[in-house]
Amino acid sequence: MNTRRADTSLTSVIFVFALVTALAAPTRAAESSSGDWRFGIGTGFSSFSLDGDLGFATSAGGLIQDIDLSNSETKDLVQSGFGLGGFARNEQWTILWSAGQQSLEDEDSSIDAKWDRTQAEIAAVYKVATFNANSFGVLFGARYTRHDWDIKTGGAVTVNSPDEDWTDAIIGLTHELTFAERWSWTNRVDYGFGGSDGTTFASTTLNWRPFEHWAFNVSGQFLDTKFGDKSDINKSDFYYYDVKQPQFGVGFAYVW
Repeated sequence: MNTRRADTSLTSVIFVFALVTALAAPTRAAESSSGDWRFGIGTGFSSFSLDGDLGFATSAGGLIQDIDLSNSETKDLVQSGFGLGGFARNEQWTILWSAGQQSLEDEDSSIDAKWDRTQAEIAAVYKVATFNANSFGVLFGARYTRHDWDIKTGGAVTVNSPDEDWTDAIIGLTHELTFAERWSWTNRVDYGFGGSDGTTFASTTLNWRPFEHWAFNVSGQFLDTKFGDKSDINKSDFYYYDVKQPQFGVGFAYVW
């Protein structure tokens, strides 16, 4: 097996999506009544760090590198990005959706690496139990992910530019605690499989709805994505992604 370390210029371009995957959770503070549906749409801002392994094919054989980036390091790499999410909800069901894309770039005298990350998700939550101010639900849906790289080197060794996409089925659990008229605490954990080699997502969110049509939140999230097989390191299309992403953020949404 040919495993080499990459230089730090390539390592520093790694950055995971800042989608509003928790945005539907804050808007869930908007309660429905009498079986009527309520809706919301919004966005947010987030900051995160990264820790894991990334692998590429090169003209000299495959490479796998460690990545360990702080929040400030990932922030410096973003060139553009957008994200949007929403929900539809009645007393028993919640339908969640989110989509977003980011472009990142790192450039020095020896390498120019660009990365576009796209992700979209749709899921449904069915409320299965209520205990005092707590409600519990089961979640199921699908999550699409695409990684599109453009890597140029100035030396004799060239690096493959992967363009990979996959779709996971996701299953999970949700919890919501309403502890004041306009405040709630929501939690979610889910697992994705089928396209990736296993993706775990968890979030906890404090929600505040001070106005009839506006909701705000503060959230913490954790995303652990695995894609690819290290044993394929000598293949010409080798791509390996095994990265953990802790994240915190704020969001806001319009609800009706």
